[in-house]
Amino acid sequence: MRKPVWSMKDLIDLEYFLQRDESDPEEPAQEALAKRDRDIYLRRIRPSWKEKEGLSSTQVIRSWLEERRTIERSADGLKGPLPGEAFADIYRLMGYGFLIVGTLSGGGLAFSLLNYRGTEPLNVSAYLAGLVLSQVLLLLLLAGIRFIRRMRRSPFRGSVVFTLVSALVMRLMVRMKQGALKKLEGSKRGSIEAAAGLIRGRRQVYGSLFYWPVFILSQLFGVGFNLGVLGATLLKVLGSDIAFGWQSTVQFSDQAVFRLVQIVALPWSWLVPADAAYPSLSQIQGSHMVLKEGIYHLATQDLVSWWPFLCLAVLTYGLAPRGILLGMGLMIQNRTLSRVRLDHAACNRLLHRLTTPLVTTQTRLPQTSGPGAAPVDAFQPPEVAARVQKDMLGRRSIVALIPDDIFEAFQKGDLEGVVFKALGCTIGEKLRFGEDMKTDERILHEISRMRQKGALDGLLIVQEAWQPPIRENLGFIQDLRRALGDRAMIWVGLIGRPRQGAVFTQVKEAEWKVWQQKLKALGDPYLGVERLAAHGS
Repeated sequence: MRKPVWSMKDLIDLEYFLQRDESDPEEPAQEALAKRDRDIYLRRIRPSWKEKEGLSSTQVIRSWLEERRTIERSADGLKGPLPGEAFADIYRLMGYGFLIVGTLSGGGLAFSLLNYRGTEPLNVSAYLAGLVLSQVLLLLLLAGIRFIRRMRRSPFRGSVVFTLVSALVMRLMVRMKQGALKKLEGSKRGSIEAAAGLIRGRRQVYGSLFYWPVFILSQLFGVGFNLGVLGATLLKVLGSDIAFGWQSTVQFSDQAVFRLVQIVALPWSWLVPADAAYPSLSQIQGSHMVLKEGIYHLATQDLVSWWPFLCLAVLTYGLAPRGILLGMGLMIQNRTLSRVRLDHAACNRLLHRLTTPLVTTQTRLPQTSGPGAAPVDAFQPPEVAARVQKDMLGRRSIVALIPDDIFEAFQKGDLEGVVFKALGCTIGEKLRFGEDMKTDERILHEISRMRQKGALDGLLIVQEAWQPPIRENLGFIQDLRRALGDRAMIWVGLIGRPRQGAVFTQVKEAEWKVWQQKLKALGDPYLGVERLAAHGS
């Protein structure tokens, strides 16, 4: 199988850097980010772009991540690993830990069941029930839950089992990371917490991706458990004289037990010689324990005939399924990683910063050849730049929703230029909303129809920032999300208080923070907020 572009470590580091970049929403900080990322693109990413092959958004983001890691490692004062590296190291240790704990647990349970005192044979029913049947029932239960969830089309993020197990794993990770946290500076101490926050807060973006590490850990425990059971059983058989027998209050006939044993041994009876695959009818008869008769009449060869059958049962119904599930988990995790779509709001902002030329008021053109030449970043008109971005990154136009009271204030072409500057998108259609409830319902119906036809890539909702985000505003955004689907972008474009001859006025920082806080509280990674301001306003 081809190695996926992303790994768990990469995605955690990516989200960590995106989180850091968005932690300071002030305009000077965002302008500095735009300058830094544009420089990374011009100096590191674009030179590797082959004209014939093109450059996908995944390749752009991956190259940016590698450059950010290089910058971070070379920065003065960096102590300790990046969060992705910390996660990978801790997860590796947890894998070894689950395997070892499983081995010790299985070995300990097997030793307790094989505690032979020489007065009566060990009951194979207790061994099979405790070490084989319990595992089969657990696998059937998990398979049933998976089937029901698949029939109901329930997402992994709603799974109670996944939530409980992942919470346990995260608690263990928190305990294991304390030493690493002490090595970090206060400003960087949140790096490993970013890994935990990613798992909790990005399930809508990454779907079942973070289910599989938990699944793999549980299968490692299961593999270790069965290895411990097999090891303990073989040690007891080779190192001591153990007699096995069977008995039951229900009066099963010897023939019925023999048929049951044959059915259990079907998976390996064609491969293993018959005398080792399972006890014969005479051996089953010879190992039948009757309480009032004692054990002195039972033959040794009959009492020791059970142990190969018991080991093969653990191997077939315990170890083999766990090994298969472990391999399946690793395979599906790689397949899920190869299908990761980095199209949520933070990644869209990053791509816009990387691929959008900076607006400059310099009158002298930069030197483009000879010693000291700088990367060219000539400004392009929105129509040209949007076409370049669409060719490189597959972007399409969005639908703009404009409040009724300011709809007529927009001059032709003004909104298009400002939106391209802020989002790197072109506007395909403008719709008026906020007149009355019937108009808003008609817009929701139209949005749903456009989504079903595949003619809608995203929405822009223009809002005046001085008007606080009341419940009706937030409710309308949630209605739009239901009409648009889970993974389409919704942008909220904020403008200041319009004045005569100027619609795109400056947004006050206090108003910006209120809107940003309210929209983040909705927990939608495909909901973004941006300032819409004309250059120089």
